[in-house]
Amino acid sequence: MPFLIIAIALPLILWGAISVVRGSLFLSVAVFFVATCVFPAEFFSVDMAGLTWTIDRLCLVGIAAQLVLRWRRGQLQLRKLESLDVAMALFMLWLVARTITQPLGSVLPGQPATLMHLVNGYLIPFFLYAGLRTSKLEPQQLKWPLFVLLGLGLYLGITAILEMAKLWGLVFPRFIGDPTIGIHFGRARGPMLQSVRLGVTLLACLTPLIIYTIWLQPLKRVSWGACLAIGPILGAGVMLTLTRSVWMGLGLVAVLLTGLCMQGIPRRAAFVGMLFAALAIVIVKGDDLVSFKREYSAAETRESTYMRAAFAYVSLEMFRDRPVMGFGFNQFQVYNRPYLADRSTDIRLESIRGYVHHNSFLSLLVDLGIVGFGCYAFVGLAAVIQCYILWQAREAPKWARGLSLLALCIGGVHLIQMAFHEVSFSTIENGFLFAALGLVVAAKQQFCSHRHQVAPHSPSPRRSIAWRN
Repeated sequence: MPFLIIAIALPLILWGAISVVRGSLFLSVAVFFVATCVFPAEFFSVDMAGLTWTIDRLCLVGIAAQLVLRWRRGQLQLRKLESLDVAMALFMLWLVARTITQPLGSVLPGQPATLMHLVNGYLIPFFLYAGLRTSKLEPQQLKWPLFVLLGLGLYLGITAILEMAKLWGLVFPRFIGDPTIGIHFGRARGPMLQSVRLGVTLLACLTPLIIYTIWLQPLKRVSWGACLAIGPILGAGVMLTLTRSVWMGLGLVAVLLTGLCMQGIPRRAAFVGMLFAALAIVIVKGDDLVSFKREYSAAETRESTYMRAAFAYVSLEMFRDRPVMGFGFNQFQVYNRPYLADRSTDIRLESIRGYVHHNSFLSLLVDLGIVGFGCYAFVGLAAVIQCYILWQAREAPKWARGLSLLALCIGGVHLIQMAFHEVSFSTIENGFLFAALGLVVAAKQQFCSHRHQVAPHSPSPRRSIAWRN
């Protein structure tokens, strides 16, 4: 066994060293997302130097080494600070301050350790943002990372279909079929072992598929063929998560891509069609959207819907007691016990005992107070401004402007998930968002002049296909 480990490790170390010195940072980030989504600790981990090392953490070390080499070569670019940089820095400083002033270990059984919650949920995504934000963008270097993401999405979509068909012999990795680990067994959950993360990842792969095929190259049959062949598989995976917030994210992506990429009669027709489709779903399946059978019974699914009211009530009561500073990062479960004993309301507050928070907005209010929530709102506002400026910059190449569209779609999906879940327990959700925003800032600084004026939209010579340049 030691010989086998050495035989596998030596080539990996060699190729890792070559990729650090000569490889693409963008490709390394894409490989990191594959590692963190497909090969978590359940697949491989080893304890060394007091830390648990997984494949994604080894990828992070490689990315850090690449950034150091590029910094020493003078290849990193930091022309000026943008509003998003300032917003990110303020939020991270307050987040770290409200973390180190609280217990750093796991306080309650089942509660994630505070320090690892901070590192996985925020510091690693911020590291990805900082690295991509200072990099020079070239279309050829972004092509292979796009293929990697499309491959990841195709694999996850097929895996979701195999899960729901219970063809466990064809599912890889095998631990996906183990009901004793992770949550949401009975839905499509992928190697993340959690349906929301699977849905977010699929949408993060589906969006660039559409943007960089039929929007960027609308006259190429290959583009349409790739989208029509891969898109339905990714869409099926999204639907098989049986998660309403993920379905809402898919609808939002469809609306954003239709509104920003199409024009004229085709856009109006698409909006009317989506409106009637949504009304038909609500009329025919309205009650089933509240209570339908997932891994549990329909009654339990309905109960999970009503638990949101308990989370909201308890969170607002806690916020009223400490509105400015909050209770400290990751402290909702620690301090919510007295509030669950409140009998002045008919809401079943005890139903959320032992549960982590299910609303990221309320979680930020409780943990970080109005100061932390305001900093996060500043991040969101600054991000939208950066995306808008890049999208309206007609001097920027079309592929670069597409990055703003990608970030808006990922950000919209992210906001929906925040309203129904706590999205900072893994690197995946914030990682995709922060990486996309880093690319937007890099593209804005590289392609937008300081005296940029929003030019009126001129009619495209390809109006017959009704896609906006």
